[in-house]
Amino acid sequence: MSMDFNPQQRAAIEHQARHLLVLAGAGTGKTRTIIGRAAHLIESGTPAERIVIVTFTRRAAHEIRSRLSSTIGAGGARVVAGTFHYLCLRIMRARRRWFGYQDMTIMDRDDQLQLMKLVRGECVGGKSSTKATVPAAAQLLDYYSYARNTNQPASEYLRKFTDFEQSSVELLLDIFNAYKTRKQTNGYLDYDDILHRFAKVLHDDAHVRERVATQYDHVLVDEMQDTNPLQWLILESLAEHCNLFCVGDDAQSIYAFRGADFQNVHSFSDRLPQSEVVKLEQNYRSTQPILELANWVLAQSPLNYDKTLHSERAEGTRPQLVDFDTELDEAQWIVAAIQARKNEGNSWSDHMILCRTAYSARPVEARLIEQKVPYRFVGGIGLLQMAHVKDLLAVLRCAVNHRDELAWMRYLTLWPRIGEVTAARAVERLAREASAAEAAETLKEVFAQRKEVTELPATVLQHLTQPKLALKAAMKALEPVVKTKYERWESRRNDWQLISKLAANHASLQAFLETYTLDPMSATEATAGDNPQEGVVTLITVHSAKGTEAKVCFAAAVQPGNYPHSRSLADPDAIEEERRVLYVALTRACDELFVTRSLSRGYARASWNASTGTHYFLEGLPAGVVDWDAPGFGAAVHVDDDVIG
Repeated sequence: MSMDFNPQQRAAIEHQARHLLVLAGAGTGKTRTIIGRAAHLIESGTPAERIVIVTFTRRAAHEIRSRLSSTIGAGGARVVAGTFHYLCLRIMRARRRWFGYQDMTIMDRDDQLQLMKLVRGECVGGKSSTKATVPAAAQLLDYYSYARNTNQPASEYLRKFTDFEQSSVELLLDIFNAYKTRKQTNGYLDYDDILHRFAKVLHDDAHVRERVATQYDHVLVDEMQDTNPLQWLILESLAEHCNLFCVGDDAQSIYAFRGADFQNVHSFSDRLPQSEVVKLEQNYRSTQPILELANWVLAQSPLNYDKTLHSERAEGTRPQLVDFDTELDEAQWIVAAIQARKNEGNSWSDHMILCRTAYSARPVEARLIEQKVPYRFVGGIGLLQMAHVKDLLAVLRCAVNHRDELAWMRYLTLWPRIGEVTAARAVERLAREASAAEAAETLKEVFAQRKEVTELPATVLQHLTQPKLALKAAMKALEPVVKTKYERWESRRNDWQLISKLAANHASLQAFLETYTLDPMSATEATAGDNPQEGVVTLITVHSAKGTEAKVCFAAAVQPGNYPHSRSLADPDAIEEERRVLYVALTRACDELFVTRSLSRGYARASWNASTGTHYFLEGLPAGVVDWDAPGFGAAVHVDDDVIG
């Protein structure tokens, strides 16, 4: 193996435990360690195809597979690498009978929303008084999804975490059951179905569990701290016959709102027999002064994280804490500081601005626009979630699964003079046909006078294994219809061109649609792939910032009400997750870190004094850990010689 490793990494890579948790602190080389482990196993005689690496994004899987291949050669490409959803769907498609599925269409969030709206309307009926008390479809989906990912009955979740009366709970359960039935009838799987069905079959059926798990000898898991209870059940089932090598950091567990279970890492050795834990604490990203602040924030927690990061780079400037009267002053200072550095010869891309929420990013984003500073915002709408892109993909989905009611409705209602009632009648007939080819012929019968409507699905069917050609035909046919529907069409056409470019990398329409439905990417991320050196400032929410870094980072709006967020104050567990959010933000910086805050918001000003008993993560910050400055702050604030905050 040509890679060099420090003693901690080497100990993890060569460890002989049945199951191992590698507690990898921020910037300690967790991806490098996973690659090293896979290479070590292959060089020790394990066939590459009997190793599976599970990641949380398609991009991470691609990076690991690429780096592994460059390390050990062609054998690295035979390692199975992908997201939990990818792994489960891969096995389910190969063994449909085991999992009780035939045709499958993967639903994205918008599909789920449309279907939930439909069944909500059917269950509530015309009772306007009842409709007003039933949550909107988006909220219903959140309830339904969270209950499934945390592996609890929807009835139990509603009873524990909502204030609905029993009659309302029963109505919501009726809606959920109707949603489930409609999915099954039409061969739809949403994200949660993939994990839930896979986990349930493995848990309930010892024979299937053994047949699936014995395909592999070793399962390597990236970002273990982000796993939810369903994913834990999958790993627990695989662990009966496979060796687990899980890499994660309990101090970076920040996705409880998605169902991630902090205890999957924090209590790993208690939950899994024959397991051991090793730690990676040597940081290769940040200077030691930056780590001193991050370590201090974590050390104030009542939880025992039991690790302290130390840097190879002992020298460096201390983080700077900068206070302002207003958030507008703060935004102006951040952008001016970046502009000054650019004028000194630094690249725009050397700079990252981290915000607690998209809302708190608005003042900075407005200033970037005013000053014409090139930037990208990460944490926005996914490229494949944009309406004009979903319009384009609808006809492709119809070709892949002719029973896809939602796609047919979207496609047909794009055309002039085809309303929802007409479309719904047509979709009923199309869904009853035995194949996509027969559905295309039926479409010609239903809309005999509308050749422009009927020709495109038939054309797409001819290109099921040529996604780029299918998209070219769809773009040509649909642009005259769609371009009058949206503003700024020239910009939106570029998104279509980008989709076509992405599709060219896939062997079939089905593979393309499944890949990007399971792991949507944003337009800015996709565009950045064309020119990785493109000089733009990154404005990013902390929850989108895992795995990122920049030479100079600005952690903005680090004031009470944001760290911890005001909505977390009633829950001690939520408060501790908020501490970890701040820790993630601080540890993105390589060379310089600026922590900025303003007291313009009423909550922040009321919470400034520690004597109020309000949580604030920078209260009691020792002097010497940061350099403090207040270029725009009034004289009312007093800073103790020994303590800041």
